[in-house]
Amino acid sequence: MEGIVDRIEGNIVVVEINDKMQNIDITKADGNITEGDVVDIVFKDGAIIRIKRNDKKTIARKEYINSITKDMWQ
Repeated sequence: MEGIVDRIEGNIVVVEINDKMQNIDITKADGNITEGDVVDIVFKDGAIIRIKRNDKKTIARKEYINSITKDMWQ
């Protein structure tokens, strides 16, 4: 499953998963995660045990956002 990092508040990563916000302890983050990143979410027994940035999908998402907003402020 995947989600999008909405924001980071202290030790909590707020991730949008299926249109709902989920608070995840930052210790479950594997590597560097920032706002707007697409993350892969690993579950075990129904609980989130790890989140990791998906570089390919994060880059594609940022390129898409740039392409639809490039003429907005001209």
